Amino acid sequence: MQQYKTRYWSLNVPALWDAELSDDTDVIYDKAGVGELVISTLYQADGISDGQLEEMAAEHLDSDAVIEDVVCGDFAGIAVSFEQDGEYWSEWYLRSEKILLFITYNCDVDKIEVDEDVVESILESLEEIT
Repeated sequence: MQQYKTRYWSLNVPALWDAELSDDTDVIYDKAGVGELVISTLYQADGISDGQLEEMAAEHLDSDAVIEDVVCGDFAGIAVSFEQDGEYWSEWYLRSEKILLFITYNCDVDKIEVDEDVVESILESLEEIT
């Protein structure tokens, strides 16, 4: 397992996965091509509120999506999962005091269980860098 670090956070990347910066997002992906995590980061000096997370996730409130409160390492927030056009999607809206992470994961619907435990362990390893 290797550690992937950005300016504001780090996480553990399993041996069969890789990580890279692509444009303004960090991409952590399964080398077998099953799925990928895409992480967008926002630093806000005056802090991130729960209300901001709720606003971001609002589009899912009246849908069939599964919505739950989560803790992922040093970050907490909202997780949303749903199926769309034959793909399975998970989205996380996470925050620490001054950092907001918007994370997506997607894969084919029939591959949901392949990366499920691995994705969970990756997100549980999230650490804020102060």
